[in-house]
Amino acid sequence: MTSTGFVVPLVLSFVLGLVFTPLAIGIAVRWKICEKPNGRTSREIAHIGGAAMIAAILFALITAFLFYIPQSPLNRVFLPVFIASGFIIFLLGIIDDLRSLHYLYKLFFQISVSIFIAACGTGLLNHFGLIEISLPLMFVSVAAVSIWMLVVTTSFNLIDGIDGLASGIALIASAAFILTGYIFDLPIVIALSAAVFGAVLAFLRYNFPPAKIFMGDSGSLFLGLMFGLISLLTLISGREIFLKIVGSVFILGIPLLDTVLAFLRRIIMGRPLFEADHLHLHHIYLYRFGSMRKVDYFLWSISILFALLGVLTMKGNLSAMAAGAVMEFAILAVALREMVNLRIPEEKAEEILGGYGVARSRIVVHKD
Repeated sequence: MTSTGFVVPLVLSFVLGLVFTPLAIGIAVRWKICEKPNGRTSREIAHIGGAAMIAAILFALITAFLFYIPQSPLNRVFLPVFIASGFIIFLLGIIDDLRSLHYLYKLFFQISVSIFIAACGTGLLNHFGLIEISLPLMFVSVAAVSIWMLVVTTSFNLIDGIDGLASGIALIASAAFILTGYIFDLPIVIALSAAVFGAVLAFLRYNFPPAKIFMGDSGSLFLGLMFGLISLLTLISGREIFLKIVGSVFILGIPLLDTVLAFLRRIIMGRPLFEADHLHLHHIYLYRFGSMRKVDYFLWSISILFALLGVLTMKGNLSAMAAGAVMEFAILAVALREMVNLRIPEEKAEEILGGYGVARSRIVVHKD
């Protein structure tokens, strides 16, 4: 793959993102779909930005696959799986953005898409001789891949809680995977990551606090799908699989940590696992900093450090792996303790969150 194969999808997705995102804002205003019907925000802002971002990514990838990415059996496996799963996850997200689906319906479709990707992908890879795997090991692989895809898609959906945060983290993660693709000579990883980088960079211009548009569930779920697939594609060579898995966990560290923390704190606090609250990482730091921009900068900085450690870990740097593991556990322990023991007056929480457009009826914090 030449340097053009990297530059074209990145530049094309960026330019298309700059065109499609304002268009999405205009459509949302014209069709009066500027308020998500689930009470999560009191701001009348377009929440269909995911459609613009996805369109930019897809047009860029079509060009890349047609003209710049070398044809290979891996492409024949990836494309049908990506097109089918991408369409379903986009449809799920856009319906939820417009109608607000019950979480059980969302979970059912996310699980279905994850199993589809795992089963079809593993089966096709085995069929084309890209991997050789026994039947018992295939069942284990399908289960592991399904869980990974479900966790990653869910994690990006959960981290998209304040202006610009998910976009910035996606930008950092895609840059790390571009570097990973070059290191391990994976053209398809480079192209996918470059397309995501360009589209998200364009979208961030309108999503940076104060946001003019939200990516919505369609955007966050699709980004989770993309990073789940990209991280799996780094494993195709079959070499240094453990290091690549750990490296991917580091690169996607903040969303994955927030997801683990969400489940742990709800178990500890005796709350339903899927209950919405305002105790995510970004909420905790928003209470402390009182500024979305400061929270973004803080969590982006940690994401950059995780991304660097992730890439180094994939290259076999055991010191980086140890440092990343220590960081993960330290953040997990400190954040979990703060979430469980948080004491903030409800009026103060309403003042902070309400000032950024979070609906009061959904504020769930401890009282003094």
